[in-house]
Amino acid sequence: MKIILILVLFNMQSGSEVITAEFDDVEACELAALRTFQGVSAEVEMRGLEPAGATIAGTVIAHGDDGAELGMYSCNPSRSDRRNG
Repeated sequence: MKIILILVLFNMQSGSEVITAEFDDVEACELAALRTFQGVSAEVEMRGLEPAGATIAGTVIAHGDDGAELGMYSCNPSRSDRRNG
């Protein structure tokens, strides 16, 4: 099963950037998200989005060392895999 990373990197000056990628497992997806945010801030704290309803379940907000929101991401199974498998 393929895992899809959907990541939004917040940038108040030039606008938000959306990044997508595909991985073989959730761990690799989450590590890629962490590395992306560490490119903006050396210290990153990940917090699950609350309340986590069906639409936003698994969404994580990344905060920098100053507490500012850096962006958000989710790692979810590819829907095309679920239909075919």
